Amino acid sequence: MSDAELLAMQSALRRQLVQARKSRTMLFPFIGRSAQFQAWQHYPQNDAMDSSGAWQFYYHAHDASHEGGARHPQEHGHIHLFRRDGQGRLSHLAGLSMDPRGIPLAWFACNQWVTGERWKSAASMCHGLESLRLGLRGPLAGAALWFSDLVRAYAHPLRSMLLERDTALERYCHQQRVSTKEALQERSISVWSSFPISWPDDAVALRGQVCAYDNQRRST
Repeated sequence: MSDAELLAMQSALRRQLVQARKSRTMLFPFIGRSAQFQAWQHYPQNDAMDSSGAWQFYYHAHDASHEGGARHPQEHGHIHLFRRDGQGRLSHLAGLSMDPRGIPLAWFACNQWVTGERWKSAASMCHGLESLRLGLRGPLAGAALWFSDLVRAYAHPLRSMLLERDTALERYCHQQRVSTKEALQERSISVWSSFPISWPDDAVALRGQVCAYDNQRRST
């Protein structure tokens, strides 16, 4: 793991601790001020767009009785992150599943029909992940920076996940003898690829490894 990814993990952990000291989870900036949480509704209602206009995201949860339900057994809901092009068209980068305590569980790459996105290849989606910073003002500003930290911290596995998404799509088309357009609208497939994470254990364990390495260097 690079120094940049380590710093991103440490930053995300610090931001989460700030919320914890206020007896709040990382869900609070998204849904804590809502009178009643509703499945399928976007939080914030009109989505959040960063100051550059290049990124858009929101939190929501699915009704488990409907198609495309929870992305993880312990999931409460998930954050969807999109790239925006110059015409405001959205391409889905990744989703982040979170449990009821606001703890991240897994990253996933969904099928086109799930979000109605403008489909783009992994190669065109992955650039700039290591330097991502979602600049917002208002109640979601801190949560946006925390989410940015997580994207940077997991930049390499996110890139691998998107490449795996494209490979899975190509394999499915070949095996089922269907077109890419048909596969992207196949309702039986909501997620092409995903990977679980252990948060905040990943950050704590990595910090311990770095400290142990530093101590070893000082003693030699």
